[in-house]
Amino acid sequence: MPETVVHFQIRMPPSLHEQLASWAKEDKASLNALIVGLLEKAVEQHDKSGAKERSLSS
Repeated sequence: MPETVVHFQIRMPPSLHEQLASWAKEDKASLNALIVGLLEKAVEQHDKSGAKERSLSS
């Protein structure tokens, strides 16, 4: 079964867009792929830090 794709718009300062676009170009990736990868890593980090906090409070 194909994965459902969700579309949304994000507003960001032009300087951040330029930095991300440059980074994507250096990595030979699309801007979308770069941002999705960064968001996935952020979610993983958040989940790991939440698990640590829960184990410390137990």
